[in-house]
Amino acid sequence: FVASVATALILHAESTAGTPAMLPDAAGKELWESTPEVTQPPAGMPASYRPVMVRRPQPPSGVHVPAPKDHANTNEQDGHADFNRNAPLEPTAFGFQVRGAPYVQGIKSALDFNQQSALNTGKDMAFDKLANTAYKPNPGLFDQEKIKLPYETNRWWQNLVVEDGIDPIHPYPYMVKCQKNSSIVGFPRFSAAQNAMTSSQVADWEIGDAAGGLASRLVTGSDALGVEVTWSGSAPASATMKSRFYKGQPFVTFQTGSMKPSLKTIHAILKVDLLGRTVSSYGVNDVGNATKLARQMVEAPSLTQITLNDGSQWLIASKPPITWTQSGTSQLVSQGSGTHTGFIQLAHMGDKPADNLDVLQKYAGTYPVEGSVTYAQIQNNQGVGRSADILMFYKTNTDDSSVSTQAYQAGSVPASMTLLSFVLPHHVALLNQTAPLSPGLSGYRSAKGPLTAVAGNIITYRQPLESVSFDGAQPISTSDRDAIQQQLLKDVAQSTNVTAPDPYFFGKGIARIARLYQIAMEIGDTGSASTLSKRLVALMAPWLCAKNNEDPLRYDGFWGGIVSQKGADDSGADFGQGRYNDHHFHYGYFLYAGAVLAKYDVGAFQPFQEPLNQLLRDYANPSYIDAQFPYMRHFDPYDGHSWAAGLYTFGDGRNQESTGEAINAYYSAYLYAKATGLEDTADFYEIVLNMEATSGKLYWHPTTAQAKELYMEPFVHNAVGVLWSAKADFATFFGAEAEFIFGIQMIPFTPATKLLVTPGWVKDAWCPDGSCSGAMKVAADHANYNGWAQFLYSAYSMVNREQALPLAMKCAPDDGNTLTNVLHWIATNGQQKSS
Repeated sequence: FVASVATALILHAESTAGTPAMLPDAAGKELWESTPEVTQPPAGMPASYRPVMVRRPQPPSGVHVPAPKDHANTNEQDGHADFNRNAPLEPTAFGFQVRGAPYVQGIKSALDFNQQSALNTGKDMAFDKLANTAYKPNPGLFDQEKIKLPYETNRWWQNLVVEDGIDPIHPYPYMVKCQKNSSIVGFPRFSAAQNAMTSSQVADWEIGDAAGGLASRLVTGSDALGVEVTWSGSAPASATMKSRFYKGQPFVTFQTGSMKPSLKTIHAILKVDLLGRTVSSYGVNDVGNATKLARQMVEAPSLTQITLNDGSQWLIASKPPITWTQSGTSQLVSQGSGTHTGFIQLAHMGDKPADNLDVLQKYAGTYPVEGSVTYAQIQNNQGVGRSADILMFYKTNTDDSSVSTQAYQAGSVPASMTLLSFVLPHHVALLNQTAPLSPGLSGYRSAKGPLTAVAGNIITYRQPLESVSFDGAQPISTSDRDAIQQQLLKDVAQSTNVTAPDPYFFGKGIARIARLYQIAMEIGDTGSASTLSKRLVALMAPWLCAKNNEDPLRYDGFWGGIVSQKGADDSGADFGQGRYNDHHFHYGYFLYAGAVLAKYDVGAFQPFQEPLNQLLRDYANPSYIDAQFPYMRHFDPYDGHSWAAGLYTFGDGRNQESTGEAINAYYSAYLYAKATGLEDTADFYEIVLNMEATSGKLYWHPTTAQAKELYMEPFVHNAVGVLWSAKADFATFFGAEAEFIFGIQMIPFTPATKLLVTPGWVKDAWCPDGSCSGAMKVAADHANYNGWAQFLYSAYSMVNREQALPLAMKCAPDDGNTLTNVLHWIATNGQQKSS
């Protein structure tokens, strides 16, 4: 997630102890705020900054960052009777049930995730096992009977199982905290300053047992899209509560068991209205269809509308029906002395409560109990191009085992038996067989912009695929080839030394040499290619074969990953690598080097294949049943991009800084699968690569017009430095200079960079008004011909090659770049003349 040292830090808002900041509302109540409403960018780079990419532990948004700490319960875990630190690695079905293509009739999946991956050869682990897992799981946060090794690390809900598990998660459009005996639900209010868009995360409701019967909570399951949390009492047959949290749900649903429900709010309750039901409110258009109407009248929950003194209105659905009694000014309790076993749903009613009520009441009572994602086989449609359908399928509480979701979509049941969901802005333009609901819902958003309502248990969108390969995007002219050849000879002589001891900078170094190797083969310089191949082998052997480098890689059986020894020993070392920060960034560079070697020198590649297979499985394992590595560690299929942060807790949820390095991770995975003959695996990685690029272009690389729509003025920039679950920063973890922010979203420059860096975006950022004095131009000038400036000039070549090329060649390259690569990239991506 975070692409920097600070990723290894634990971020709390304005409190070294992690205590949330409290602000009074209009009624004198208290609001919990995870980030300051008005934020400032971090201070500039230290004086020790040198013109290569050295990342610094600098938090964005001016938020205080305490020193990293060990797990609060480390000492207790060693003696925990139920905590089996030597538990066997068991291949188990991921999540609540088997997921994927079998549920979606007539869809052929690009890859079967319920089988072992072809990357898993069954060979022994290539890396020595970590002697002591530095950061141990907290057994008091998850059900060890249901959740087996290896544990997941970079999920959007990771806060639930990190430290003491009380920091919030963000199932858009809500904020949720899972306490031991209750759950807090809030509806974030977004606001913007010049360099940050943040959210005041208000604790609007706390749901629990009025009789105090809930005593503990555990994460009891997860699937491809969500997580399950279960609360229980201290005695058998006592009260229980369970929720399965999914992003994009207008209702937050809690299943109750033998409990007396209580709803507390930090606001004053002004009005409680029990709503009557009409035939139309059941979502049955054909009043004459008695079967549909009768079924829905039985299935439908009761509805109560609540008005609070902050001006918000909420809809509460319950089944069996609950009559809510107000206790004091800020609490609702179920009427009577009996307990409740059923479900309760909470929904904020947006900015147009009356209109939104018409939609919400039709779909109340249906909620997801399982989520899966199917990546369909790639299609090549004439006149349209290559694409792949992405299907997010939700099994709901109203599903009958004898009735398929396909029948539901055909309209054989009332609207309220179908799931109501939200999709993100990048989904909307790509929706296929799913359409925005009309009328929809108004006044709902996430940190990625407005949310759009859709109805249906399957959400399908068509992901366009832009092809990439080892070679550049365009043919190389004779004059460019000659210039590249001359520079290549210089770089082969001068730029093949790699001394970095850590996996990130070492990875960048060998990828730099692999780029030279690839370019040499592309222009037919086999002599240089042979030299570079030998150099790669000599550099990679200590890390992947002999394992006698200064900071060796180790296998961690708890979290199912490969970590650096220094990262395991020190949570602040290697950018938090030992706690699973940035693995896709780091190992993506290794995989690129391996892919080039596999393509051109199979014999030299052979000793590295198994360790590289395992590094790829560490960050992009395409199998649910792998006993050694979790499935797709970083990638979030709902958001369409990766989260870089690992086992750290943040008030604003997950985040990612370097979209360019995320693109490189899946580009390298794709090339590696192609070079090793794994065609189906390569297809899957190509789909993921393009999904990452689609989200990266929109959310991290917005045009000015897109930024105004997605974010909020005055936070209108052509680049986002760090994007979180609940905020966006125009800053990086290593400095606030604009060249850092633009540059970190581009590197490294490879043939895949065109997926992320486009002429339209560059022109908007460089020449927004035709005067060519935009933010990217100003940033390039400020960088003063260092490595950051070179990245920006390389991007500018897509708009004006003639002007950009000499400027880019004047710069001192970053430690992952060479002048040969700059020439090659501009030759194969740049425009000849100003547009």
